[in-house]
Amino acid sequence: MIASPARRIVLGALRYAAMAAVAAVLLLPIWWTFVSAIRPGGEIFRYAADVGWRTLVPERLTLEHFRTMLASDMPRAISNSIVVSVVTVVFGTMVNAAAGFAFAVFEFPLKRTLFAFVLLTFMMPFESIVIPLYTLVRTLEWTNTYAALIVPDLANGLVVFLFRQFFLGIPREIYEAARVDGASWWTIFLRLTMPLSGPTIATAALMQFIHQWDAFFWPLVAASTPELVVVQVAIARNITLEQANWGGLFASASTAILLAMIPFLLLQRYFIRTVTASPDK
Repeated sequence: MIASPARRIVLGALRYAAMAAVAAVLLLPIWWTFVSAIRPGGEIFRYAADVGWRTLVPERLTLEHFRTMLASDMPRAISNSIVVSVVTVVFGTMVNAAAGFAFAVFEFPLKRTLFAFVLLTFMMPFESIVIPLYTLVRTLEWTNTYAALIVPDLANGLVVFLFRQFFLGIPREIYEAARVDGASWWTIFLRLTMPLSGPTIATAALMQFIHQWDAFFWPLVAASTPELVVVQVAIARNITLEQANWGGLFASASTAILLAMIPFLLLQRYFIRTVTASPDK
């Protein structure tokens, strides 16, 4: 039965209203974080118990928390996180793309077994490997260095999986034709397949950037010096056993969220495109 135009309009309006309601519920905590960052310190929790319009709309505004944040180690933490995230994206994308290309194109012993281990790497809790990983980093004398923050996160099993799925979708005849023309496998990888994988590269870059930007436990363990503090560690330092700087916490968290939103808003449309274009193999 074909729905009438009026019925389609009503159903569409209800669908968008439902999605708007769900989005509002999900965004309320983030909005409250932003609002708390610009409230005076004494008013942050005044209306938290009795939820009303004053809970979400501040009566008075102040930028004191942001001025205090700029005088703390937060600017250094932002610059460190940007360096770590960008370097991880640049080199990690190439490492994971090369691994995905190898799993998609080449045949070698234990290929399926090795790929299964790759899949297990992003299913395994990080806490289960932090002790041997720290022992390795300490043996290499990388503790309290950028290498400790970057190198362990260059290889990402989920990103390898995304590239492998994309490269599987390229017809095998294209690879064979390039080989007949005398192209090496590195030439095929760099000049043929990589230019075609723009959406997958964008998705992989976003995933690696957000992963590094949100990193807390490993930077706290491997690089605890003030010179290498990262964003999430700097945010957590607003809470100590003696006191809690709630205004600084909300200001720092709001700044971290806004900065992370920039690449996300630019690249988010590639998520769906990458997933729908990947073959089920």
